[in-house]
Amino acid sequence: MIKTVADDAYIADLASAVGGALGGKVGVAPRLFLKKLVGDVLDRIDQFDDFDPRRHYRLTLSKAELTETERNVVAAADDIDLDIG
Repeated sequence: MIKTVADDAYIADLASAVGGALGGKVGVAPRLFLKKLVGDVLDRIDQFDDFDPRRHYRLTLSKAELTETERNVVAAADDIDLDIG
């Protein structure tokens, strides 16, 4: 059951979302990715038969969850000026 709901494509999407939240620096936060994957997604799939992470889960990151290094990466990403005009 878990492999069908949290397939490789979903895990890749979650990794991209965590990396995107950290300014594309996914290598900075494997701890955070694993915490979200196991605690927020895989545990819920195991506990609730109808849980579908694509429909029922939205990635959220709070500053309290981040290490100082991760907070610095997020702050640095926020400081980048993008010319999208």
